[in-house]
Amino acid sequence: MIVIAPTRAACETIELALGLELETLLEREHGADIRRLADSGRGFGIVAGTGTGKTLAIRSIAQTILQGPLKVGVVNREREATPATPTWNVVIVTTGIARRWFQDGLITTRDSLVVDEIHQTSAEMELCLALGKRARCRFIWLSATVDPSFYARYLSSAEVLQTRAFDPARAADVRVLPLRPQEFLNDRFIQRLVRERRGVAVFVPTRAEVEEIAQDIGDRWPRLATAFYHGGEPIRVIRPFLDGQVKRPFLLAMTAAGQSALNIRGLDTVVIYDARYANVVERGRNVLTRLYLGANEILQMAGRVHGRVEGGEVYILSDRDLSFDRLVPTPPEFQLAGDAERVAITCAALGVDAQDLELPVPLDRRAYRAAVQLLTDRGLIEVGRLTSYGREVEAMPVERPWGELLVHADAELVPMVAVAANIESLHRMTREERDLRGLIVSGSDHLTAYNVYTDAVNKHGYLGEVYGLPRHLFHDTIDRWAEGRGVLVKAIEDVALGTASVYRQLEVPLPEKLPFAREQTLNAFAELVAKIMPFD
Repeated sequence: MIVIAPTRAACETIELALGLELETLLEREHGADIRRLADSGRGFGIVAGTGTGKTLAIRSIAQTILQGPLKVGVVNREREATPATPTWNVVIVTTGIARRWFQDGLITTRDSLVVDEIHQTSAEMELCLALGKRARCRFIWLSATVDPSFYARYLSSAEVLQTRAFDPARAADVRVLPLRPQEFLNDRFIQRLVRERRGVAVFVPTRAEVEEIAQDIGDRWPRLATAFYHGGEPIRVIRPFLDGQVKRPFLLAMTAAGQSALNIRGLDTVVIYDARYANVVERGRNVLTRLYLGANEILQMAGRVHGRVEGGEVYILSDRDLSFDRLVPTPPEFQLAGDAERVAITCAALGVDAQDLELPVPLDRRAYRAAVQLLTDRGLIEVGRLTSYGREVEAMPVERPWGELLVHADAELVPMVAVAANIESLHRMTREERDLRGLIVSGSDHLTAYNVYTDAVNKHGYLGEVYGLPRHLFHDTIDRWAEGRGVLVKAIEDVALGTASVYRQLEVPLPEKLPFAREQTLNAFAELVAKIMPFD
């Protein structure tokens, strides 16, 4: 049985859940149905809100299907396959690993696929669904509150079980107000939350807004427990809130990263800013666009308290005419249409045309043909299949342009390219206020970001092992360095993970220390980029 999870963190959660046997709302309402369907050999779906026991149900499903002791293991970028992997009967993988296993023929019609958090759409997830259908796998899927009709039809589900953790007696007081977060979170509101000892979560779309809200309120109300969480922060920064160590009153500002997977104890108030940034597909390309929140996001955020806690309050800050009572779950929004190149590479690795895959969303045929032509012109595809060069590039655990640079980089440039390939951007690696003196390489954000990572490794890092694999790890002193430099520690840790993966693929030892990039490095890097020209 293969369990596909959207993130590395979700893999760990599922692994823990498979070792637990707890009473849950989902088990009470549908336990017998879950075991009946698991035993039937047919595919099915489960739609349930956060905290109802979806992930814990995977244990029951696995026990019913396998009819024996569970031997569970995880494979992702952090934990690679080992000689023991074939002995596991439950393998938990991320979407990227699953896609590669489909390409290599390691997942077949004999396998049952359990897709957790299927509503967290991504190009990789959607490709896995299409590849699973091509392999004629059995799908068992778990989702938060969405309209399940598409998945039920697309994955040929025999039934969809639905559980909603909603107590009408605990319906929240929901208000829609035409205010911005800074206007709403005034002294009057903060005084009331302190007086009534409320636990508040504020959801806003960007990292900068999250940090600004937490810092502003923390400065104005130093005795109020405040914190923030977004994709650039390690989960440990809000662990006290999750473990119930922080008592009310408190205020926690978060991006959407927190609404789908975090259970905050003591929460009774949710503030939702009706805005998000999403990729909108235009002419086969993703364009980052500011939009209103979808019904699914609002229902999931509000569902943290609506119908779950006594005296709950939900504030939706929006300038549109929004009726919360009329919101209903909608089908998911898919991402694959804007990633024609990923589809083209995957199809070439399989030796098939995209028309042979039943994708969950119509692909822009013009963009797909253009991607195939680009990859053919660049020597990655020939007669519909990956060339030896294409296979070499595709095997790199980075985006295709960086994979090409890695294949061509000489030994002196490998550290710079390997690290830079794993940095989303210098902007997202650092806070609004930052101090990069001594690290800036004029004319290259990539090499400047590389120097930031190098400074962290050389001053506060060491070469250690995680799950038996070499990786740069960091002493506690990294926190003070990061605060002074204005750098996100989680960004550094993520780069360490990605860099270690690249070095393993290159079959080169991971160095304990890294050389700083200087002006002569910029010349060599610029020459490599100009020679290969992998970017648009």
